[in-house]
Amino acid sequence: MALTLFAAIAVIALRLFLFYSGNPPEGTDFMLVHFFAMVTLIYFTGHRMLVRDRTTRFPDLMRNEFSNAAIYALIMGVFLYLYYTFIDLDEFPQKMEERIAALVAAGKTEADARESLLVMFTPFNYASITFFTLLAVGAFNALVIAATQHKLLRRFIR
Repeated sequence: MALTLFAAIAVIALRLFLFYSGNPPEGTDFMLVHFFAMVTLIYFTGHRMLVRDRTTRFPDLMRNEFSNAAIYALIMGVFLYLYYTFIDLDEFPQKMEERIAALVAAGKTEADARESLLVMFTPFNYASITFFTLLAVGAFNALVIAATQHKLLRRFIR
């Protein structure tokens, strides 16, 4: 759990640093950081379990790794909601205006374009999509890393 909190705090600090330095990342560009944090978190969570007990079973490895990944995803989902609600207030209006201009250029009326985009571009939707994406990635990574640790890496732990 401590490793999960450390990873989440590190990613939050990086995102806030980038924002306040004037280089806020595009929404999906930052997913690489999340994926790296998730893989690192999952690997070291399983490694710690195997160091404590080399006879740890595969389901226990996977359960522990996935639960830490799920906690990370939840922390990031809540953070992103708060981030886009209170800190980066210009991101969604700017994205909406870009998309509205493109839809108007394609022949749609501005009112229809604005109405359809108001539903999509909200901090809650972005945080929810990120949460479920991180949850799915965490489940997949927990499965792959737990299987690798169970079958291969267990032999090298003393």
